[in-house]
Amino acid sequence: MSYIADHLKARFFDVERYRHVALTEDAATLPLWNMSGQMVGYQCYSPKLPKIHVDDPRQSKYYTWVTKPCASNTAELAVWGLETVTWASPLVFLTEGVFDACRLHHHNLPALAVLGCNPQHLAGWLKTLPSFKVACVQGDAAGQKLAAFGNAVVMLPAGKDVGDLTEAEFEELFRKYL
Repeated sequence: MSYIADHLKARFFDVERYRHVALTEDAATLPLWNMSGQMVGYQCYSPKLPKIHVDDPRQSKYYTWVTKPCASNTAELAVWGLETVTWASPLVFLTEGVFDACRLHHHNLPALAVLGCNPQHLAGWLKTLPSFKVACVQGDAAGQKLAAFGNAVVMLPAGKDVGDLTEAEFEELFRKYL
């Protein structure tokens, strides 16, 4: 296996489960879709790069590109993990990032990565989902923004994302959903 495939597996990302993922030795490119099934962007994950690269964001650990960024009035409604949600899903978890959603998918729970902590541009769209929405957040200010988009909240330990939890922590926090 390549470095990136091994790295993704350690983060609960099952390459066989997610379609249309492009892998190189050092990076994974994940498509972002809208509700019409159109690819409207992508996120490139390069774990060996710094978290932020001021001069060239494409040289950062996470680089996200969407056809119409959320700063525009006609922002694209792009999320990751849509293939795990159906109209019959009784609930859906909302996470900031892809690997947090992967951890939930690993336990067969539907989850969407909204690619940030303040998905205001997704507010109307999220309200159309018939599912009960559970936001997975840290207790910080950023987490509180995402919490506003859920019908319920799973509060995570300080400094931890869903993908960082031990299996015991995960089972304790998500027991009622498993």
